[in-house]
Amino acid sequence: MDMHRHSHLLLLLLPLLASQPASATPVWQLIRRDVGTVQLPANLPVAEMSGVTYLGPVDGQLRTHRFLTANENYGALLAFDLIVNSDGTIGNLNKLITGATTLPLGSTNDFEGIAYTSAARNSVFLSDETGPNVREYSLATGSLLQSVSIPSVFGASMRSNRGFESLARSPNGATLWTANEEALAVDGPVATTSAAATVRLLNLNANGTNYSVGSQYAYQVDPIQSPGNASSQSGLVDLTAMPDGTVLALERSFSSAAFPTIFRSRIYELNFSSATDFGGAFASGLVGQTYTPVGKSLLWSGVVGAFGENLEGLTLGPRLDNGDWVLVGVVDKDSADPLSMNSVVTFVMRAAPAADFSQNGAVDAADYTVWRDNTGLMVGATNSLGDADRDGDVDEADYAVWQNAFAAAATATASVPEPTAMMLLALFATGFSARPVLLRKSQPPYGLARSRRPNYGAITPNCFSSSRV
Repeated sequence: MDMHRHSHLLLLLLPLLASQPASATPVWQLIRRDVGTVQLPANLPVAEMSGVTYLGPVDGQLRTHRFLTANENYGALLAFDLIVNSDGTIGNLNKLITGATTLPLGSTNDFEGIAYTSAARNSVFLSDETGPNVREYSLATGSLLQSVSIPSVFGASMRSNRGFESLARSPNGATLWTANEEALAVDGPVATTSAAATVRLLNLNANGTNYSVGSQYAYQVDPIQSPGNASSQSGLVDLTAMPDGTVLALERSFSSAAFPTIFRSRIYELNFSSATDFGGAFASGLVGQTYTPVGKSLLWSGVVGAFGENLEGLTLGPRLDNGDWVLVGVVDKDSADPLSMNSVVTFVMRAAPAADFSQNGAVDAADYTVWRDNTGLMVGATNSLGDADRDGDVDEADYAVWQNAFAAAATATASVPEPTAMMLLALFATGFSARPVLLRKSQPPYGLARSRRPNYGAITPNCFSSSRV
């Protein structure tokens, strides 16, 4: 082919290439660990655990952690206590130390996603699929604290029972994320065994303790597993925010024709770098519009249980002593599903450390300057602010990553700045006094020093009832 014809072909292809999701190497590695069954008293039934959120360690026991689930049609929230081993597996598998906590909020709500705020505010945000709605409730009284305004296109074009299945809150509380489970009617068809579907990721921004509508992005959900039938579907069922701001998406595919694997789950790491933020535009639909969807990198694809259980909720849990993080998932078990159990699944998330904070393609003195200038930022720090190990803060551990990478770089010509103890003390003093702190480490559950974790033993002084087996 001559170069003239080749250049014309490239011009024709550019619009197509620009519309593709951005590909990137994931910064997190996911490792599947364990599965267990929640055992609860007979007088407190548990069913349809659609969403899950992490409250924190229980009574100072660093291996025992409390989680709160949204029970889809039970009209209540329910808590369970989970023992987590040092490698992220479940302690005493199938003999979990469990507790039960209920907060009746009305059986007319179709709870799906759930996100805890903090011990000080003692509340949760819940996504209600039927609205679709995002509301905040007090855990002490069950009272409604706020109802977030949602763009009208979601309610007007939502397919039945395919609304806000997901909900995630960033560790610093700056943002909430939610999405419709399957494509809105104005955005195109639902997924098939041969074609993906497009849903909308909705970002809600914090202004104090209140949230308002922010960005919107298109997200492509994978096709249905083969073979499919009339009842088959594929959708986005939950979102999770990592300490460094990375967003994870949990997709679920269902096909009763694909027996014995009825449900298949996938967890993706999202990349927004080239995605189109269309904000309040495209209210009439995405069909015929020009945009670039969010990029995504597959971290895990598989099944829970022998036949594939309905994994529907996912949350970031505690940090392990080796620096890894635990992801906890829950299975939505309902009366029409004979294969799923009230299961809890654990994964381990391992960060890929990176010291090129200035993002100039090299580990150099410019990166040291970024680290130095941001030392003292606590939760909510990103890699570009000096968070090398992606735990949401900037500290000595991040300097060690930079120092090792700088020393190993073949192009490094300058000597490694070796901070003295007095220098580090001065840096931290400057960081804490002259720089806004996003969220202190003593505020659970992210970035906590092991010896400083608060006691979560009494989080329900007014309306909660608890029991333990």
